[in-house]
Amino acid sequence: MEYTLPNRVPWTRQTTTFTRRHLQQLSRSKMIVFLAVVWPVLWYFLTMEFFIDVPADADVGPIKAANGMNYGLFGAFTVTVAVFAGEFARDLDGERYRKFRTMPVSPSADLVGRFLAGFLLGVGSYLMTIGVAYAHGGSFGGLGVQTVAVIALTLALFCLIAMALAMGLAIVITKPEHMTTIAVVAVLMAFFVTGYNGTAPSLIAQNAEMVNYLPNSLATRMQIAVWAGAENVEFMTPPEAPVSASYAGILAGYAAVLSATSFAIIKQFGYGGVRR
Repeated sequence: MEYTLPNRVPWTRQTTTFTRRHLQQLSRSKMIVFLAVVWPVLWYFLTMEFFIDVPADADVGPIKAANGMNYGLFGAFTVTVAVFAGEFARDLDGERYRKFRTMPVSPSADLVGRFLAGFLLGVGSYLMTIGVAYAHGGSFGGLGVQTVAVIALTLALFCLIAMALAMGLAIVITKPEHMTTIAVVAVLMAFFVTGYNGTAPSLIAQNAEMVNYLPNSLATRMQIAVWAGAENVEFMTPPEAPVSASYAGILAGYAAVLSATSFAIIKQFGYGGVRR
């Protein structure tokens, strides 16, 4: 329920407070640092050294760039799911919402504050992996207005989708201490089931159209197509790279529906007092 007490703290201040609270809690976790920094970079180097066969005369710059974006989003997915699901599950399990329900707190401020904290961690993980790929010789294209817009949009929508999915996971898994492991396993499954986030669709089927419609592979393929250049990453096709605006609409649709679901979850299970 929404509160209308006269001494209610402004919504923006509540949001900032929730964001700061979650960032402070997460900054003390060594596991979060590992998932945000070491985990995606480790997978990047393992892939470049052992998991792909690059011809001796091939230009590896675009391949390194594509894998940098791929594992950048993989890292953002991992850390946002693990962080978001774990923190929300702990707040439910620790009955912190019993206290929140006695205060003039807006559920939407709580949710947005959580989203912002998770998004900042996801962006940090993404940029770290991109930086490593660039230093390793990745050939990224120029950062024009369209390229920056696509990268920013896909990253923001993808993190939003990941955190919304994590809230559903948190109300199903009743033991917060298991959340990190379960989240990492779930992200790995999504990664491999979609053919390395859609970068190797031939591993799934001859013409795996699904990779242009599932959130993780769609966001990854959109970024690679616009930043590394679809003509430089033929290993992603078929199907054709998702370069039209309609694909951004699909990703935004996922984010909108799942965000609305997240708000319903936090009102029901957090501020509504319904037990898992």
